[in-house]
Amino acid sequence: MTVEKRKQFFNARRGCQSFTGNKKHQEGMVVLAVVAILLGIVTFATIITSQSVQQFYTLEKVRRNAESNQVELKLHVKNVARALRSQNVLTALTTTDVAHLSTTVLVSELEGIDSQLLTQFEVNVSHDSTNATYTAKFLRYPSLLRLPTSAQQFSWDSQLTNWLFNRDASALSANFFAEGESLTQCHNMLSGNVFWITGDCVLDTSDLPHNSSSNPVLLIVADGDLTLQANTHLYGLIVMLSSSHNSYTLRVASSASISGTYVSNAPVTEQINGTATLSTPLLKTLQENTVLAKIIPIPGTSYDHD
Repeated sequence: MTVEKRKQFFNARRGCQSFTGNKKHQEGMVVLAVVAILLGIVTFATIITSQSVQQFYTLEKVRRNAESNQVELKLHVKNVARALRSQNVLTALTTTDVAHLSTTVLVSELEGIDSQLLTQFEVNVSHDSTNATYTAKFLRYPSLLRLPTSAQQFSWDSQLTNWLFNRDASALSANFFAEGESLTQCHNMLSGNVFWITGDCVLDTSDLPHNSSSNPVLLIVADGDLTLQANTHLYGLIVMLSSSHNSYTLRVASSASISGTYVSNAPVTEQINGTATLSTPLLKTLQENTVLAKIIPIPGTSYDHD
């Protein structure tokens, strides 16, 4: 009896050890399964994140390329408009040509309330490799906005610059004119058509050899006297400005002449021994010269589209 009980007890312990081993094995399998699941989740999340990041960078690249294209288109339109200020359409398109951009310009000739020649340009630029397009309209107009009135011709008017240039005299300078030459004397003047002289100006026959009835000039003398020496003939518009309303002197030698007119914003002391002849057609030619032109964007007319 004693032997049999011990045998039974021994068998029971062996059975307990076997049960414990199976339990540990099962727990290990569960842990491995959990780890596998977690690894799968991490892997899936990594793939999804990687794809999302890749999509983000792809979209960001597309967005930046689109923005870069639009910036390029807008800059090109501005360059074309800048060229149109003083050039005809064909020349402007040639000088601003960019290989991968296509540009068209529609032109409308208009007339201002004072018979000014106005030109409207619709500039359309598109990118050859994309559908990006940008359109804007511009207006070209003369900086000499109005011609002198009959009361202003060969005389003075304190509001003269407001009438001629739509600018108060205190706000007017050589920088107002796109192609103006700012000088402090009148010797050996360049072959331009707009001159701003600060101080006295003495002209002789060699100073403006290019000046003629078909190529008139705008001569502005600020705070100084103007003298036309013998055999000097000036064609165009003379504007004498006084910042302090002091009176300056206009001298014209007996063999010299002015064709067009002269005006001032303050009284002028005249010593005219030669001739001063009004020529409205000559002044109109000067006004329509593109060297005096300005160009501005028309508000609300620019837009981009795909």
